Amino acid sequence: MALVLRLLGHASFKLKVDDKVIYIDPYGGDESEYSDKADLILSTHKHMDHSDSNKIKLARKDSTVIITSTDNSGNIEGNVIALDPGQKHDFEGIIIHGVPGYNVHRFRNPGEPFHPKEIQTAFVIEAKGKRIYFAGDTDFIKEMNDLENIDYALLPIDGKYTMDPKEALDAVGAIKPKNVVPMHWRDQSPEDFKENVEKTHSGVTVRIPKQGVDMEL
Repeated sequence: MALVLRLLGHASFKLKVDDKVIYIDPYGGDESEYSDKADLILSTHKHMDHSDSNKIKLARKDSTVIITSTDNSGNIEGNVIALDPGQKHDFEGIIIHGVPGYNVHRFRNPGEPFHPKEIQTAFVIEAKGKRIYFAGDTDFIKEMNDLENIDYALLPIDGKYTMDPKEALDAVGAIKPKNVVPMHWRDQSPEDFKENVEKTHSGVTVRIPKQGVDMEL
């Protein structure tokens, strides 16, 4: 199994690329889910439910590389690399592309989005011939039209802090991925989302992750 994805909870995942262990937005799951020491940690932004310092400490070893937005880079201890949209980093043949992720419809206060452009870096991960898009906390944004050859799109659907299922359905139409993995769904139904995506976008498969269960990609 070359590529294995595991939902830890919320929007937190563990991705194994051969013998390399990657944690994405560490927060969800209990401490046992972080017992495999990380070769690489990806954190989109500074909010605790995407960058939990305790979970990062559990997963980190001396050689762990941590990639996050410039805005969050000073908040994490260790070997931290700041990566912003438009930049990329080669981690031992695994290419991490920074892409945009932000709110255009959801605001903390008037004119103050929950996730402004300057705080977050979403990711496209290239590994073993696959391209995996991790959208982070975002609405459906125009830059999604620029994403190409996405094998797996990990999309939030909660509708409070991120795009809702209808917007995520539109995002699928823009991205045209081969597969979609819903995440960050809170009270939304991933099963309903799956039904609507597969009914609306022919050829796209939705794979609903089960917390704590490995999914081979």
